[in-house]
Amino acid sequence: MDRARRTLLGIMSTMGGMVLASAVWAQDPAPPLPPPRPDRPAAPLPPLRPDRSATPDTSAEKATENEAPSEQKAETGSEAEDACLQRLRQLGLRFETRPPVKENDCRIDNPVLVSSLPNGVAVVPPSLMRCPVAESIARWMSESVGPEAERQFQSAPTKLLIGTSYQCRDQRNGEKLSEHAFGNGLDVMGFEFAKRPALAIGSHTEDSPEATFQSAIRKAACPIFNTVLGPGSDSDHGNHLHLDLRQRKGDYRICQ
Repeated sequence: MDRARRTLLGIMSTMGGMVLASAVWAQDPAPPLPPPRPDRPAAPLPPLRPDRSATPDTSAEKATENEAPSEQKAETGSEAEDACLQRLRQLGLRFETRPPVKENDCRIDNPVLVSSLPNGVAVVPPSLMRCPVAESIARWMSESVGPEAERQFQSAPTKLLIGTSYQCRDQRNGEKLSEHAFGNGLDVMGFEFAKRPALAIGSHTEDSPEATFQSAIRKAACPIFNTVLGPGSDSDHGNHLHLDLRQRKGDYRICQ
């Protein structure tokens, strides 16, 4: 009897366990917990190339808008010089670029040897100077000297006669280097023409065509050059026009 009772109790215990397990299994499983939140967002993936590879596309990396590459900054002066040379070609000058000049404290960084100006006006002798001086002398000859020669002499200039262009020397007063020492000045001695005798810069009969011509081209040089000196300004400039592009404070100019 005790044995049968124990058997019955064992069967009932087993059935109770199965019922409890079935009740647990019948419930919905609990949802999984989310992964822990990272401390900072993950970096975005690099853009894919057309072949869908994962290699980053560095071609989109560019300099910022307001900062030019160092090579461009270093070439600013060179670009200005190249632009000046291009203008000389467009104006029709004949010239040769020459190596930089360095003689004691005298120098020209980018000299040009000019042999001819617009309209076939020869520079005699061919003269070494900075490009801006060549551009200025071409402008003066085209805008002032040529038209005034036609008005006064009915003849076009054919030669510009130069006394000094580049020369490593001091100013005549000895205080500092001359603008000639930097290829920044020219001494114009006179002109030759197609249909009349040559004209030398100097003293001419008052109210004569020669005096009127010289006075007019001298005044016309003042807005183009920073220094204009000629007959009457001092004893050193009695036989030529000195023209230069010396920079002074406040854009101060000398026209005498």
